[in-house]
Amino acid sequence: MLTLYRREDQAWTYREAWFDETTQEFVIHHGTLGTNGKITAEKADPEEADQLLDSFQAQCREDGFEEARAESLTELRLVYPLKAQRPSSSEERNVQTVQREVLAVLAWRGLGALGDPVVETHQNGHASVMRFSTLHQGKARDAVKAAIRGSDVPASKVDLKLG
Repeated sequence: MLTLYRREDQAWTYREAWFDETTQEFVIHHGTLGTNGKITAEKADPEEADQLLDSFQAQCREDGFEEARAESLTELRLVYPLKAQRPSSSEERNVQTVQREVLAVLAWRGLGALGDPVVETHQNGHASVMRFSTLHQGKARDAVKAAIRGSDVPASKVDLKLG
């Protein structure tokens, strides 16, 4: 997936594109950072998709879109504390639910891609940790909180932390 950004007035806009091998479609997703984007897709084979991606990238560069600079990104961590070194079946279900819900909200709003959960040492125990980087920490925090509230996982079970 290729994601590019452009600063406009007081907001960021994004454009991203990828080839979906399952549906054999070249997909473009675009919008204002923090709001649900629009998506278009067209049938393509892998060779056509490579050409479409090159054209997409060239047009984006011409329009002033570029990759996010590392110094512009803020890394956030979703932390789900565990009772033991390995998650129980209910903890695993909750972590998967949080990942699915948060991943969808972040992706639809151009706010970043949530990584897979990794068990790490956390404070006096262990936690399942999912990381992502974003251009807009405030909007990402709001989106994450909304996603968790919309799930059946208690919000008190998940912490959102810097870095």
